[in-house]
Amino acid sequence: MVFEQLIEGEPRRFCCPACQMVCSAIYDAGLEGFYDRTPDGTPLAPPPEAPKDLALYDLDEVQAEFVDELAREREISLLVEGIHCAACVWLIERSLGQLPGVLKVAVNLSGKRLSVRWDNERVKLSQVLAHLNHIGYAALPYDPEMAEGQLKRQNRSMLFRMAFAGFSAMNLMWISIALYSGADDGEFRNLFHWVGFALATPTLLYSGWPFFHGAWTGLRRAHLTMDLPIAIGATVTYAYSLYITITQPITGEVYYDTVVNFLFIILIGRYLEAATKRQAIASTQRLLDLQPRGATVLHEGENGGYEEVLRPI
Repeated sequence: MVFEQLIEGEPRRFCCPACQMVCSAIYDAGLEGFYDRTPDGTPLAPPPEAPKDLALYDLDEVQAEFVDELAREREISLLVEGIHCAACVWLIERSLGQLPGVLKVAVNLSGKRLSVRWDNERVKLSQVLAHLNHIGYAALPYDPEMAEGQLKRQNRSMLFRMAFAGFSAMNLMWISIALYSGADDGEFRNLFHWVGFALATPTLLYSGWPFFHGAWTGLRRAHLTMDLPIAIGATVTYAYSLYITITQPITGEVYYDTVVNFLFIILIGRYLEAATKRQAIASTQRLLDLQPRGATVLHEGENGGYEEVLRPI
């Protein structure tokens, strides 16, 4: 079935009433430039279904979970369904910017997220969500710190440790090449050993700290993990190399490069694993954010009727 409507004097055809309503709303708001910015040949999907009971998000008890402060000016992050391209970003920012009481709008296209700051005395959050649905998008509040903040901090710390280990590994490689090429029998043998010690020691302490911490925690809880053999292997190899560096026997090699390269490779694997885990947790959190935030309670009135009251869960 095809739906038709005159838009600026020209007949337009739509696949459903929702698309018809959205198109009409866009033209009525003077934002028809959205269609000029849509990539050629890209079909526009029907708008997603609007969330129910939007008035529930006006309750301070519900907003307290998503905003930092329940003041007059508030800021919230929204997960937006229906964003496809830069034209969607343009439409959302221009359309919400025209809404009285909306102070700031910022859209993240890759994450399909929207940050909105509004004056709670001039406009309600439910009006913002309803306006988004009116132009073809479904949005729900979410807490970015709860969803990904902690994982982001952990991944950033692991990235720094990995970069430090990589820097040390590249420099120690030159030391190793010199020693394996015959410098271990010459006058610079002792110097190269101490240079390797200077590079490997901070790498072991800084880049290897997560493994030592994980191993110690596992021992305290009587629950052994993979961190324990990693910590033991790195420590024993480093201790033997330190013994050779200090005593300088006639025979014996140092393995500072092995310690650093070992930590570097393990950290790469841990970082890739953490990045995958972060995506999985973010997807799970999006599903959790779709769960109901309240319930409609029916109270029996004095005249025998029923009164609907929204209650936060």
